[in-house]
Amino acid sequence: MLRPPSPAVTRVAAAAFGLILAAGAALLVAPVAGLRSDLAEGDYAPRTFEAAHDAQFVSEALTEAAREQAAAAVQDVPLPPDPALTDARVAALQRYLASVRSIVARTDLSTQQKADQVAALEAPGTIGSTTRLYLISLDSTGLALFESRAADLLRALMSSPIGRGATPEEQQRDIAAAVEQLIAQRGSASEGERAALSTLLRAFAVSNFRVDAAATERARQQARDAVSPVVRTITAGQVIVTEGQRITAQEIEALRATGTLRSGLDPYTLGGAALIAAGFGLLLGLYAYLLQPFESPANRRLIAAALTILAVLLGARVAFPVLTPDAERTFLLHAIPVSTAAIVVGSFARLSYAAVVAAAVGIFAAFIGGSFPQVAGSTYIGPLQSLEFATVATAGGLAGAAAINRAERINRYALAGIAAALATAAAMASFWLFEMPRANIDLAWIGLAAGIHGAASAVLGLGIFALLAFALGITSRIQLLELAQPEHPLLRRLQEEAPGTYHHSMLVGSLAERAAIAIGADPLLARVGAYYHDIGKLAMPRYYIENMLEEGAPSPHDGLPPEESARIIRAHVTNGLELARKHRLPDVIRDFIPQHHGTRLVSYFYRTAVREGRQPDPADFRYEGPRPQSREAAIVMLADSCEAVIRAGDHDPAAIDQSVDAVIAERLAEGQFDECDITMRDLQAIARTFKATFRAVYHPRVRYPQPTPEELASVARGETPVRSP
Repeated sequence: MLRPPSPAVTRVAAAAFGLILAAGAALLVAPVAGLRSDLAEGDYAPRTFEAAHDAQFVSEALTEAAREQAAAAVQDVPLPPDPALTDARVAALQRYLASVRSIVARTDLSTQQKADQVAALEAPGTIGSTTRLYLISLDSTGLALFESRAADLLRALMSSPIGRGATPEEQQRDIAAAVEQLIAQRGSASEGERAALSTLLRAFAVSNFRVDAAATERARQQARDAVSPVVRTITAGQVIVTEGQRITAQEIEALRATGTLRSGLDPYTLGGAALIAAGFGLLLGLYAYLLQPFESPANRRLIAAALTILAVLLGARVAFPVLTPDAERTFLLHAIPVSTAAIVVGSFARLSYAAVVAAAVGIFAAFIGGSFPQVAGSTYIGPLQSLEFATVATAGGLAGAAAINRAERINRYALAGIAAALATAAAMASFWLFEMPRANIDLAWIGLAAGIHGAASAVLGLGIFALLAFALGITSRIQLLELAQPEHPLLRRLQEEAPGTYHHSMLVGSLAERAAIAIGADPLLARVGAYYHDIGKLAMPRYYIENMLEEGAPSPHDGLPPEESARIIRAHVTNGLELARKHRLPDVIRDFIPQHHGTRLVSYFYRTAVREGRQPDPADFRYEGPRPQSREAAIVMLADSCEAVIRAGDHDPAAIDQSVDAVIAERLAEGQFDECDITMRDLQAIARTFKATFRAVYHPRVRYPQPTPEELASVARGETPVRSP
């Protein structure tokens, strides 16, 4: 009796799948990173915030700013000047003036020559011609008095800290100011003397300012302590920060004080994160059960889908802090290849489920980026950008999944990337049209972001799918197509060493493919499974009737006991499994080798033993099975049996129909379909396709009459006779 079909994705598997996704999603959005509040200093405000209620509070941010301002106003406290430095600079001045005095005292030099020699004297600073002329105009007594006065002034000047400043220019300005102040205080006999003293003091004085770090810090701390706390008053409804504004510590403080922003772990936020994550897992788990998008066995494909979805969401979370907020309008936020999830799932699941994944992942990725900046380190600039990201990501995923739908060629991934890029570009452009202000350069950024999104989604999609297929042993449609190529070593051997079996397998493959299409099974899997179901016959091809090509030649089974012949025939299953393992055929193809015979008897030799009057043990003639576990295996079993029966029987249409019905009825009676999800309606559809195919294969042909004498004569003359169609 046929059992009712059981779903490939069981309730337990779907529940586990949803639970894994919910747990992973919760970890991605739970606000547990350092117990930070929703907004942090340096973030951009996602919207305009107004005070929730009146508040008067001591503003720590403003108070600290006032204290730092008071401390910054305190000048550095200097250390006492170094006496040795003062003595060295005074001695240098005295040496210079002594040299001038010796030049002035010479009577053999003219005034010009004296001026030239004074100009040639080395000095640490610039001494102008006016000062030099003043010095050589003095007599010996006047010059001695000037020297004494200049030395006293320089010593007095450098007995106090001078030359405050971080750069040489600032130090020189401070020294010049101190010189002018000192000369004004001491007074002088003449304007010329004051000018000469000013020049010489600026030239020979150097900075002796050294900071007393400890005293300076004490003075600044006293200035800080003297500042009173700053009290801030905010009224309810007052705008604290506007949308898009970079948030400072003062705004964070005001938001907290007015109850607009809460700190620490908020149980409501945690509850919201848990509910959203649970809904995400429930949605994808429920639709995995309702839509039954995966082929059996589905558990490995569920694992691959879960890993892909969580990996894409994790990648989005990592990328958000780098690409948001998009204050410079580069649109690179949309370059995050969220469409990868739908493309990978669409590679081995039905399009309906890939569409669900595209929408769910797009919306949840937008939720990660917008609702929990304390986790992602990012935020959108305004709520519209959150909607834009969700729309763009979903559009790209839907387009990519539609293009990749159960891909059978690698180039479909390139097509999926192009489709995702075009869809994301169109979605971004539609939102761009609503924005103000707009700039033409935005279109270039949109194109770049869409191109990166599409290319990355295609490359990552192909890479992730190939990696997961290898790691989890998932057979892809690309692999099946490779196995269907005649150049495969096993098919080539079958064609050369067992040509009858090869052509039988090709016809069985054609029958199975059409039947699978008729009942909604996988036609590619059925066809490829049929190609390899009899590869075990390569071990002893001559022992199978289809490979006995010489008509009338003795059969190798002649003279063998029926049990031995049955053992040889049954051995093609074990030999086939060994060849399949050796050539690393996927498990889903290996299963066709034992299942296409199920637990049937090798009926020809069993009946031969019975006719010989023996009482054979059915176990010696029975295949070990298992019975067909999938609809595709059941189809191949029927196609194999029908092809063998009809090839050996009458090819009249009525006889073909009768043979097909008889084979199906016999397999039903034997219970061969009790372990697979096939229905009576499926069997009726299979029978119809088989009958149509066999009628086409064995259609009647026109019997041509014998050649006429004229045709034979033309052939003898080497002429080509005219043939009728």
